[in-house]
Amino acid sequence: MSEDEKITIDIDRLRDDIREEFLGAYFGGGYGAALMESFDVDDATDEELVEMAQSMGIDLRRYQV
Repeated sequence: MSEDEKITIDIDRLRDDIREEFLGAYFGGGYGAALMESFDVDDATDEELVEMAQSMGIDLRRYQV
């Protein structure tokens, strides 16, 4: 997906999935910083959440509505 491509996504589902990813890293792998990152997900703006997802390599087209 190119940076200038515009789609509408289910931001709540994306937020839930990213939080679950971080919590899984914490509980499953013992990565302590992931717990703190899961709190950041809750406080992130929609734009910050999209940036976070892109940096994690998440395909935002999976969340297209």
